[in-house]
Amino acid sequence: MIHKLKANLKAAAEYTRIFLRGYWLTSALILLFVIQTHLFFLLLRIPVQPYFIRRSIIAGALGALVFSPAVLLDRWKKYLYLLAGATSLAVIFSFQFLYCDFSGGFLQASALLQTHEGVSILSTAKLFLSWRLFFFWLGPLGVGITWFLARHQKIQTKILTKRQKIRVAITVIILVLAGYGYVFLREDMESHDVKDLYQFDKLYDIEALVSKIGIINFSLGDIFTLKLAPPVATPAQIKEVNDFMAAQAITDTSTKSMSVISDFGLAKGRNLIFIQVESLENAVIKQKIYDQEITPNLNRLADQGLYFSHYYSPIGPGTTADAEFMTLNSLYALPDTVAFIQYAYDHYTALPDLLKNNGYHTYSLHGDVSSFWNRANVYPQLGYEQWFDRKDFTIPRAIGAYDLGDKDFFAQVLPILKTLPQPFMATLITLSSHIPFQLPTDLETMNLPAAAKLTWFQRHYLQSIHYTDQAIGDFITRLKAAGLDDDSLIFIFGDHGSFSGISQALKFNNSVFPEMQTAEVPLIILAPGLNLRGQRDFSASHLDVYPTAANLLGLETPPDIFGHDLVAGKNIVTVNRRLISGTIADLVSQKLAYQSDKSGIFANGTCLSMPGKKPLAAAACQPLFDQTSQAVQVSDLLVKKNLITTNTNHPNLQIKN
Repeated sequence: MIHKLKANLKAAAEYTRIFLRGYWLTSALILLFVIQTHLFFLLLRIPVQPYFIRRSIIAGALGALVFSPAVLLDRWKKYLYLLAGATSLAVIFSFQFLYCDFSGGFLQASALLQTHEGVSILSTAKLFLSWRLFFFWLGPLGVGITWFLARHQKIQTKILTKRQKIRVAITVIILVLAGYGYVFLREDMESHDVKDLYQFDKLYDIEALVSKIGIINFSLGDIFTLKLAPPVATPAQIKEVNDFMAAQAITDTSTKSMSVISDFGLAKGRNLIFIQVESLENAVIKQKIYDQEITPNLNRLADQGLYFSHYYSPIGPGTTADAEFMTLNSLYALPDTVAFIQYAYDHYTALPDLLKNNGYHTYSLHGDVSSFWNRANVYPQLGYEQWFDRKDFTIPRAIGAYDLGDKDFFAQVLPILKTLPQPFMATLITLSSHIPFQLPTDLETMNLPAAAKLTWFQRHYLQSIHYTDQAIGDFITRLKAAGLDDDSLIFIFGDHGSFSGISQALKFNNSVFPEMQTAEVPLIILAPGLNLRGQRDFSASHLDVYPTAANLLGLETPPDIFGHDLVAGKNIVTVNRRLISGTIADLVSQKLAYQSDKSGIFANGTCLSMPGKKPLAAAACQPLFDQTSQAVQVSDLLVKKNLITTNTNHPNLQIKN
C-alpha cells in the first residue's frame, strides 16, 4: 500500500514537472494570480492576514482551474484561451478594486444587470482610476508578449503528447479538489454552524469571507448564488408570509383602535410633493464651516416644519433607486440586487398607486434619462401616470455630472406643477450634488481656504450641496408665490450618503452606532397652516415616509408595508443591513438599540437601552431582533417571489400561491 502511494506521488511529481516544462506560461499565470489575490488586499489596505495560507491554496486551485485547460489546446488556441482567461480575471479584479476603493464594500453579481448604468457616469469612474490597476493587467500583458515572441520564433513552446495531456489534466483535477477541499475542511472545523457556511444570505462578515477565499472566488460564488436562487416561493415561505401578515393585521387594528394615529386626515386633499435630494447628508444640516452656513435654506425650512434629526437611508447596492424603492413602497431595500431592475415587473402596492386609486394624479420629474435605474419600466408598476425626464427639460448650461443644474431644473419644474390637475403627487429628484461634485467655478460660492482640512471630494461636495440648497430655497419661495405651498404637503429628504467622509471631516457624530453615521440623511416635512413643527429625535428611515404621507392625507394603507407613521412616532424601528448577506448589522427603536457581532452569534452583540444608551444584556434585545429579522425576511420574500397581494383586507389575508 505504502509503495503504491509512493509510486503515485512520484508519478504526480513527474506530471507536474512535465507540465512546468511544457506549459511554463500557464504555471506563471497561476502563480501571478495567487500574488494578485494577495495584492488586492494589500493595495486596499485590508489586512492580508490571518487567512494568508488558506487564501493562497484556494487561489492556486482556482488559478489551475482557469488556466490549465490550455493543456488540451494547440499552440495558437492556447494563447487565445490564456489571453481570454487572464483578461477576464483582470476585469473582475479591476472592477472590484475600484468599487471597494470607493465604497468600502464588494461588488455583487447583480451589478451585472446594471452595467448600462455605468455608461452615464464614466466621468466619475475616471477619477478613481489608479496606477495600482496595472498590477492586475500583468497577466494579459504577459500572454500578449509571449504570443508575439512565439510567433516570431524567439521562444519555443513544447507540445505535450496526448497521454501527457491526460496525465497532467488528472493531476490538475486532483490538485484543484485538494485545494478547495482543504479550505472547506478548515471552515467545517472552525465554524459554529456548518450548515450556514456557504449560504451568502446567512453570512455575517463578508470581508472575512473574501479574505478567506479571495475576491475572484467570492465573485464567482456570488454569480452562482444569484443564478441558482429559486424564483418561486415554497409553501413554507408562503406560510411564513401569511402568518406574519395576519399578525401584522391584528397589531394594526389594535393600534388604530387606540387612536394612536391622531394625525389621520390632517392634510386631506392636499397635493403631495417629494423632493429627493442627491447625496444630502444630515451632517451638513445646521452646520457651519468657516462661519458659513452650509445649508442656510434647508436650516430655515427645518425650523419652519418637522425636522427628523435621526433619519436614515439604509440602502442596498441600488443607492438612489433603493431610496426611491423604500420611500414609495415602505419595503426594505434588497441587499444583493436592485429591485428596480431585477424585480421591475412585480406587483407593488406603492404610494403613487394608492394615491391614484384615491383620485390623485401622479408624476415623477427628474433631469436624467428614464432608462437610468430602469425607471421607464418600473414606474408604471408603482402607479406613476407620467414622468418628465431629460428630454422634457432645456439645459441652458451643463452643470454637474448630469448637465441639468438644480436651479435650472426647479425653475422649469414650477411651470409644470402649475399646469397639473389637482390633487397631484409629484416626486422631484435633484442631480447636481451627485458625485463627482463638480460645479463651474462661478457657482462655487462657499469660501473654503486651501488650508481647510478637507479632501478634494469633501471640498467639492460642500460646494455642490450649498448650490443645491440655494436651488431648493428658491423653489420653495417661488412655490409660495405661486400659491401652491398652502395646498401642498412637502417632504424634503436626502436619498443616501455622499460617500465623501464629510461627517468625519465636520466631526459630526449623531448616530447611536458610528457605523450608521454615513447613512444618516435629513427629513423635513412642510405643511403650511398646519401645526406640524419642531424637531423629532427618534430614529426613523425611508420606510416611514409612505405611512406618514398616507395618514396625513387620510388614506388607509395596505397591509404589506413595513414603516410607521412618523407624526404618531410609535413602533418605529430603524434597520441597517449588511450588503449581499442582508443580515441585520444595527437596529434602533425608541427603547432599545442593538448592534450585531460579525460572528453572527447574537450574545456577542451590543444591546443598549434608549435614549440613554445604557448597556444591557444581549438577551434584552432578543425579542426585538427576532421580530425585526422576520420582518426583513418577509419583505425580501414579498419582492423576490412577487408575493405582494392586491387584497387590502387585513383579516384572514392570503398571499397568492
